[in-house]
Amino acid sequence: MFICNWLLPVGLLSLLIGLPLLPDRSVYHKLFYALIAAPTLVALCVRPRELGQLLREPIIGVFLAYAAWALLSIAWSDTDASIGSLLKRPLYILMLLAGCCMLAQQSQQRFARSILIAAVVILPISLYSLGDFVTDWGPGARLVGTGALDNPLLSSHLFGFFCTLWLGLAMSLPRQQGWLAVLPVLVLAAMLLATGSRTPILAATLAGAWLVLAYWNKRSIALTLFGLVALLALLLLYPEALLSRGTSYRLELWQDAFGKISQRPWLGFGLDASLEIQLPGLSVPLSEPHGFAISVLYYTGIVGLCLWLAMHLAALRQCWVNRGNYLFIVAGALMVYGIGGGLTEGGGILARPKEHWFLTWIPLALIAALSFTQRTSEART
Repeated sequence: MFICNWLLPVGLLSLLIGLPLLPDRSVYHKLFYALIAAPTLVALCVRPRELGQLLREPIIGVFLAYAAWALLSIAWSDTDASIGSLLKRPLYILMLLAGCCMLAQQSQQRFARSILIAAVVILPISLYSLGDFVTDWGPGARLVGTGALDNPLLSSHLFGFFCTLWLGLAMSLPRQQGWLAVLPVLVLAAMLLATGSRTPILAATLAGAWLVLAYWNKRSIALTLFGLVALLALLLLYPEALLSRGTSYRLELWQDAFGKISQRPWLGFGLDASLEIQLPGLSVPLSEPHGFAISVLYYTGIVGLCLWLAMHLAALRQCWVNRGNYLFIVAGALMVYGIGGGLTEGGGILARPKEHWFLTWIPLALIAALSFTQRTSEART
């Protein structure tokens, strides 16, 4: 099929590396619509039986339940957005999940190759960004990156995703090939440090712990020792990277957010409801609690949070059960990185493609694709 063999691989590649390459986000969104969302919808219309198979995939099933609850919550939301605009948001994510599943089922080699090409292409982009950053460096400077990237914290989500991907490859590939992945890990780790964001350091540590547990061998011991040495060196040589900005108002943000959540704990305030958090010393109120799970709890309540957690647990369970397959282990590391990155970052629970997708929806789509392909291949045999 032309869609699965050509459009979806190019679409996945553009989704992964489009932000640092394209001039603005509108082009990035249009490429997603043209190369993933629309082709996937057409493919499902042409082959409706695929839809039935996709609905039996646990990750997609739980996502649909979560999305349905979020859309139902519009009934008690004070949002000013149109119903049509809100309905599109989960549809975009569903098309990402379904598109990755269909691509992997048609050719897992093309699916994996698209991700690997993106991982390779990000390296010269990172080296260029690092060189530009070092050339223009000044006290307090933070790396942003190229193209449509415009915020150091958001940029760190993308670079941390690829750093985790290369780290997973370094742990899983044969020794001769695994060593080749060490340099990309160091380059992308330098990118993370240059952004000045601390959450990715925590997230990368959690992803490393996942890899150590999944691969308990000599490489796991080496990774553990390297991580401890790197953390100690960072504290001794560059302590401001971890300690200079305190909690960045996170504790105050969360306290205010939980105070609001306590007013409607079970149902939440509804999808796209207004949220204003006024912190002392800041003239402009903040519109997100800087924690993905807290955002889910605010907008969709305990019911929505349970579905959101079930979706992630289903994905991680698939990765752990199938840890004999290195693809599942690497995808699981990306999921764990995303969970760690979302602990202190994130607001919109259903949004158009942006950096936050590298924390949640892209890792979920990769795991769903691997799980769907394995299940359908087992059903044929």
